[in-house]
Amino acid sequence: MIDAHIHIEKSPYTIDWINEYVRYAQERGLSEINLLEHTHRFTEWMPLYEASRKKDPLAAKWVDDHITIPIQDYYDFIQKAREYNFPIKVNFGLEVCYFPDKNEFIKDMLNEFDFDFVVGSVHYAFDVPYDIKGLSEKILWDKYPVDDIYEDYFDRCMKCVESGLFCQLGHPDTIKMFDSYKPSIDTAPLYEKLADSLHRNNVMAENNVGCYYRYGHPDMGLSDDVFNIFRDKGVKIITASDAHKPEHVGMYIKEITNK
Repeated sequence: MIDAHIHIEKSPYTIDWINEYVRYAQERGLSEINLLEHTHRFTEWMPLYEASRKKDPLAAKWVDDHITIPIQDYYDFIQKAREYNFPIKVNFGLEVCYFPDKNEFIKDMLNEFDFDFVVGSVHYAFDVPYDIKGLSEKILWDKYPVDDIYEDYFDRCMKCVESGLFCQLGHPDTIKMFDSYKPSIDTAPLYEKLADSLHRNNVMAENNVGCYYRYGHPDMGLSDDVFNIFRDKGVKIITASDAHKPEHVGMYIKEITNK
């Protein structure tokens, strides 16, 4: 079993800290884990968020508060960790916040480092974050029609998959996390179109349980409808916890692996 989306942002970069992730992974029967960081941690990636920073001052403040360290610190640690003999396979990568007009910037930045994997994730609609409780409601969900938010989100997901920059699409249905904002449109055709693109471009889709245990959404990972669409379209699906601390590594991976 694999947990393909685990954040290591809560501590300084040390082998002892990574071993905490490994310990929980072993306890939950995992044979492989993918550790990563958000691009919104790193100073060099600030240009990625320029449209969002201009769009809304609250979105700008959120980015400014989170971008705190140079990416070289992370990559130097990766090189050190690769020399360590962990008891399970440990991969190191990056989760990129995808913006459609930043393909060349993303490509140039990724070419500077040798990551084991790179996840492309859509966290923004209309250039403001859709998934930050206490913030996104004010700056997005209460300002734009819900159907338009969903359509913009799917357009960005399609462009993310078709960019050729990523091996994995992060949490493809996390747009559902604010369950009180429901679209009136049928989203099945949008997921079918996305599934066709994922299959055509050989990009994996995450079955990510983060919304379930972190935000209380009733779906454990992908909804049954979305999971079936992806499966029937031949999309490669990879299991992910979206853990942000060691004790969440492997959460519900066994359950969704047996789905």
